[in-house]
Amino acid sequence: MDALYLSGRAVISADLESALNEARVIAEETDDSVPFVLGGVEMQLQPRAFGKYRFSLDHPFGRVGITASQSLPAIRVQPRAEFLHGVGPRAAVQWFAQHLENACGPVLLTVSRLDLFADFQGWSLNGDDRRDFLCRATDLGLHEASDEFNGLQFGKRTSGTISARLYDKTIESAKTGSLYWKDIWGDNYDPDQSVVRVEFELARDALHQFDVNRPDEVLDATGSLWTHLTTQWLTHRTTTDDQNKSRWPISGEWQCVQRARIAENNYGISRTYGGKSLGQIWNILPALTGYLANFGALTHSESFADLVPHLSNFLAQYAEHTDTTMRERIADKRRKNGLL
Repeated sequence: MDALYLSGRAVISADLESALNEARVIAEETDDSVPFVLGGVEMQLQPRAFGKYRFSLDHPFGRVGITASQSLPAIRVQPRAEFLHGVGPRAAVQWFAQHLENACGPVLLTVSRLDLFADFQGWSLNGDDRRDFLCRATDLGLHEASDEFNGLQFGKRTSGTISARLYDKTIESAKTGSLYWKDIWGDNYDPDQSVVRVEFELARDALHQFDVNRPDEVLDATGSLWTHLTTQWLTHRTTTDDQNKSRWPISGEWQCVQRARIAENNYGISRTYGGKSLGQIWNILPALTGYLANFGALTHSESFADLVPHLSNFLAQYAEHTDTTMRERIADKRRKNGLL
């Protein structure tokens, strides 16, 4: 599971709404997030709304939206993918449910979106393969990365039902910094081959059609949902002379997709969050190296060891000039980037 978005029916007390409003005023005045304790855990209340939800609270484990409006569920929850993969989806739901109930009392959670995926190697997918797919949705899109083919999109995400993506996960991981996937794939991963991710997104209306709403119902049904999605909603066929595509045989690649087992794995918080941080570090290294080389040239340094004392001296002067220490800047970045 790559996404498990939740809605919660609850009563937002006048005291909680008042506290949220007071914090929101400060956030708007400073145009920055402010700490807010919700159900015993500190989050960061943002100066802007979370979609239709006036109060947006960020935590390294996910984002929570709260509203006192009677026309919407009182609570919206989007766990981070790293948290879902780190502790497993059931534990992630339990963590949010516990803290929300501490703050609001009884909360009835339902699933508003579920993403299921499986990863494969050995499938050289290209744009021409779109003709070999049979899908209940009529909309089809091609994805590109740096003008190179990177996948297919079936159905509209805005339809509120089902959509699917097939794309190169290795390209996407390098872009987002989610390098922990290579560690999770382990010995099965061949670095000389791309990883094709087959991913389905099911919105609330689609889940209602399968008569699953609560988190436990949805999680218990993931295997049967995958079977339906890969046998009835979308299939990849081997071309024949038959004019009726529905009679074309299922391709060998898609048979592998159909046999995938959807598991509720938990890979460990340190593994998922640490892997993402490592990936982000690799992404900023080119710019950082360039800035440091330029700084070294300007300070007449010949090596990194030579420039370190100069760097320390200039950073101290800059901290005094701006009245902000490096410790404070690092803490602020950790808070804004949702780092543990």
